[in-house]
Amino acid sequence: MKNLIKKILKEHVQDKKVISEMATRDYCSGFSKIYPEYHFCKSAENYIKTELEDAPSPGKRTRGKKIFKDFEKGLKTFFEKNGEDEKVKKRLIKIGTESEIFLNGKKEIDDAAKLLKTNCKNFQDVTNKKLKEFENQTIIYFLDEEGGYSFENRLPTNYSALAVLFTEFFSKKGALDNVKVENQDWDKVAKNWVNHSFHPNTKFMDLRNEEDKSEPLSSLDFQELAEIYFKEKILYNPSEMKNAVMEVLKGVRGQGFKTEDTFEEIFLKDKREYYRYAKDYGFVDMFAGVDFIYKANNDLWIPVQVKTYATEPTYLISKLGCKTYVIADKKGKTFHIDVHPKQSFLPS
Repeated sequence: MKNLIKKILKEHVQDKKVISEMATRDYCSGFSKIYPEYHFCKSAENYIKTELEDAPSPGKRTRGKKIFKDFEKGLKTFFEKNGEDEKVKKRLIKIGTESEIFLNGKKEIDDAAKLLKTNCKNFQDVTNKKLKEFENQTIIYFLDEEGGYSFENRLPTNYSALAVLFTEFFSKKGALDNVKVENQDWDKVAKNWVNHSFHPNTKFMDLRNEEDKSEPLSSLDFQELAEIYFKEKILYNPSEMKNAVMEVLKGVRGQGFKTEDTFEEIFLKDKREYYRYAKDYGFVDMFAGVDFIYKANNDLWIPVQVKTYATEPTYLISKLGCKTYVIADKKGKTFHIDVHPKQSFLPS
């Protein structure tokens, strides 16, 4: 009973903080810093983020983005087993080569490829490899309550949202009950717990005191997380989990679109011939890392990736083999324009 009261009080403190703090850049601050949830979340976020930033660069082979691949694989496994469940059908759909989403996306890529042919020799090859995934794999898309596009489609590649999701999951399962913040190697814990969820054979680091360990934790793998999230097991209050994740996704998406709107207004609108690909279901954005392309004075079409934060990776656009491409990094109210390869040309 004492543990239950402590847990209710802790959740009350956290619920009051979520609304006011989730809109900030520190998305884990929705959890109170006096509790272990915050410290686990920050370490999980850093672990997933570091893996993304260490993703393969052209010509190198690494294990980059393994967590995202594990997430997508786990989601597909869950869908294969539960795709006919009524609750799941309202939230997830399988996208194939005959779907309208795919056909529109492929046309967008083909049109961009024609414009970029002279500049980016690898654009078609890079995007074709991505499109082939629709033929060889199960691509799962998230639906909102009205059956339209959901922000959750950004979940499998958003390290902050994944960190919050895993924190909510392990907290609701009791893995953080009565765990003391101090004297814990949270980086080690986060790596172990995230990997354990995808690979249950990985021995789980149980941080609870011996008294609590007498009551074993139930399944902590990704399939159990998906059961709670999509089939809405009431026992674990899935709405809290989904709301916390959606706050992160809306914040990140909104900030990103705001940055791209600003770049468009300053550098492109009423000045140049251009196309914008930064949008929901934007295949050029998703598969090539390109937010805009614009026509330079020499009639060469230039791809642009706009970054809200300096830490955002640029591995996709750098693979396109372009003679010239632009990274626009937001700095205060303006942008730092980095042209690759270095040359005198700058958008004005």
